[in-house]
Amino acid sequence: MASGKPGFFEELKRRHVWRIAVGYAIAAWLLVQIATQVFPFFNIPNWSVRLVVVVLAIGFPAAVICAWVYEITPEGVRRTEPADSPGARPEFAERQIARKLNIVIVAALIVAVALLGWRLLVLRDAVASKSPAATVVQTAPATSSSSRSPAPSIAAKAASFHPPADTLVVLPFQNLGGDPKEQYFSDGITEELTNALGQNTALRVIAWDTASKYRDNGESAADIGKALNVANVLTGKILRQGDEVRVIVELVSAVSGYQLWSNHYDDNLKNIFAVQDTISQSIASALKVKFASAGAAPVVNPEAHDLVLKGRAALDRARTAETVELARKDFERAIALEPNYAEAHAGLARAWLLLTQFGTLPPDEAVPRMRAEATRALALDPRNVEALVQLANADATDRQIAKAKVAYERALEIDPSNAGAHMDYALALPLEQNLAQTQEAVMLDPDSATAQGNLADTYLDLGQYAQALPPADTLMKLAPDSPDSAFTLALVYRLLHQNEAAMRAFDLAQPSAPQDKQLVAAGKLAYQSLLDPGLRSRALAAMDAMRLRGGLAPYALEDLAELYVMLGEKDVAVDLLRGICAGAPAACTDLASNPPWRPLRSNPKFEALVRKYDTMSE
Repeated sequence: MASGKPGFFEELKRRHVWRIAVGYAIAAWLLVQIATQVFPFFNIPNWSVRLVVVVLAIGFPAAVICAWVYEITPEGVRRTEPADSPGARPEFAERQIARKLNIVIVAALIVAVALLGWRLLVLRDAVASKSPAATVVQTAPATSSSSRSPAPSIAAKAASFHPPADTLVVLPFQNLGGDPKEQYFSDGITEELTNALGQNTALRVIAWDTASKYRDNGESAADIGKALNVANVLTGKILRQGDEVRVIVELVSAVSGYQLWSNHYDDNLKNIFAVQDTISQSIASALKVKFASAGAAPVVNPEAHDLVLKGRAALDRARTAETVELARKDFERAIALEPNYAEAHAGLARAWLLLTQFGTLPPDEAVPRMRAEATRALALDPRNVEALVQLANADATDRQIAKAKVAYERALEIDPSNAGAHMDYALALPLEQNLAQTQEAVMLDPDSATAQGNLADTYLDLGQYAQALPPADTLMKLAPDSPDSAFTLALVYRLLHQNEAAMRAFDLAQPSAPQDKQLVAAGKLAYQSLLDPGLRSRALAAMDAMRLRGGLAPYALEDLAELYVMLGEKDVAVDLLRGICAGAPAACTDLASNPPWRPLRSNPKFEALVRKYDTMSE
């Protein structure tokens, strides 16, 4: 005879234990998803997410036990009475509770399914971002009269956004300290991380020079990725407190806008390179590419590291010898604190080079110092790319082109995303090979004024004047304060037989230094004299006043020489070029092909300069 007492499974149903279990599981899953997405945004430590998972797991059996033991009634929570007990709730009341629990479960399930569907859709889009690259139109190199570093190219945007899957840009990390004077620190860490990621041969990383221009511009990571035609965008924040640093990073798909990975790191400043390596490894894992390990990360003196970051920041914005001198002193102070700091020696080598370009330091004084510092850096770190590039620059300045090529190639083997190395290497190559290297540099550093100037110059060297106009125009927009920008744009218009437009190019310049203002004024007057020969004597007088006063940087001397050739004063131009080539050999690597100098080809002194300095016509 069957008993009136319900079985175990019937009792589970009556006490709604299975409903509580299902509802708890769905709610727990939702909470975990929210924690993993929201906690990093508020900089909550990663261990807190793990704690949530552990607490929810422990809470599951507790919830099931409570569902068995207790029930919720209009009078409050009470112990559940047995089914055959007089105090047991009537069946209709149990059904009411069941309906309410069912509604809660279904609502939670709908939210869970919606969230899961959204994530799957975004994941599909992220995978789609790994599709073949959009067609890219590359442009060619040229040599700017100020630094002669190679140039960027222009990426054609496809109708739909399908960037190369291996592309990445590291945007300037936000300075959480809030002090503008500390911006160099967050920028310096971002630049170091950019360089570290660039050494992964499976990635193509946009240069810091271009990425730095997107600081605080209000655009989303996805929009910036589209502007640069890259698939992945790394953003971050940095907070320095004493000798401690917190680095917060987030990797976003520019195709979908979906976060691919995020994390934060707290450590001592002396371990900052280990933190950067950890971030690089995590990004490589998130993008499913092999991590390029360079060995154990060095431990640095925080004060010496800070000085190196200040020195780099000064060199990045340098337009005068005074700024370079500030950087040089920072590097020397860093070396005094940490004699075995390879980056400090490499930065000092770069500073010696720039003093020949922005100042009057002769190469025969600068090059031995460059070579000594670069060699010391390489003895401490054979994979130091900056040291390899500066050693190659020293060899190129000494006309040891074969040795320079070996060092450039080694630098690019280690860091194929180093736009500066591509640009400098281009200057040691014949024009066609120069073009290929500069195109690569353009892709990596599309917002570089130097690269745009080199691109325009190379088109001019190749006789492709119409193609030189877009990069020359871009150069003017990127660097209106540089006289070189006006001189390059004016030259292009003159070669296109548009002398009025050439003259107006000088009106676009916005120089701030007195010397630069005088140079722009002399340039405009000289170009006006092409339309009004009566102004020729005034133009020559203005040019002579600058030349005879002396103390001009190589770029200013080169611009003056160009004006002298244009006005038919060839002997004066050749004399200026002799000094320019001796002080800045990189400015003379294209003497035979550079259009302004073609009227000098019959001059024996000029031909001697071609034989000594020209590398692009070989």
